[in-house]
Amino acid sequence: MDRTPRRTRGTSPLARETLSRQAARALIVSILLGHFRPGEPLPSSGDLARRFEVSKPVIREAFKILATLGMVETRQGRFSRVSERAAWRDLSHEILAARLEIGADDGILRESLELRRVIETEAAALAAERATDDDLAAMRRHLEVLERSSGDPQAYAVQDVAFHDAVLRATHNRLFLQLIDSMRELLVFVRTVSITSSADRIPTSLEGHRILFAAITARSPEAARRAMADHLAWAERVNVSEYRAARAAPPAP
Repeated sequence: MDRTPRRTRGTSPLARETLSRQAARALIVSILLGHFRPGEPLPSSGDLARRFEVSKPVIREAFKILATLGMVETRQGRFSRVSERAAWRDLSHEILAARLEIGADDGILRESLELRRVIETEAAALAAERATDDDLAAMRRHLEVLERSSGDPQAYAVQDVAFHDAVLRATHNRLFLQLIDSMRELLVFVRTVSITSSADRIPTSLEGHRILFAAITARSPEAARRAMADHLAWAERVNVSEYRAARAAPPAP
């Protein structure tokens, strides 16, 4: 495994905690890469301790971290197997960060965009019905900044998130906002992937935001629902295909 943690002499309690998290990250990466598959037994804590050159307690703490993420399960009181895929906490920071590190989207990018499409299309319709003048002004400000940021993909991505958040706030449904907040790590993952894509797609993205804002301003729930669905379906096609193509491309010489 890459990035193997190493024990250092005179390790402090804080450093030991950090070391166990490094071991956990290495195990998460190995599982995502398919070195250990769901249902398969994991090496013993002693074997992993020797491989990583750390103590058994460090490995046991790493196993506990993976257990909280739903990635390992116990058999006869021991952490012994990789959990079935459905048990993983895919929205956790640790798993999403590992995915970004190694480019293992494992379908999560497509699934996250599908989820956003389900949530945000209806949110757009509600925003068209309920948006106040202040809500519309906030969306207009973010749209203007989006237009000015079209030459900077990273700045554009930040304002893209802000615009969509403004649409959700315009629903005046507190549960929508709480749901999106619970997905914050996932949205960061999706946006981080997005900013690695070609800037050539920004004009189409910007036009999608303009159409959506016009529908909300016109107080047309059906037009807003359709505009959001079209925008997110396009983002799903473009982001997933570009991301996979980028990961499959050979490194530049």
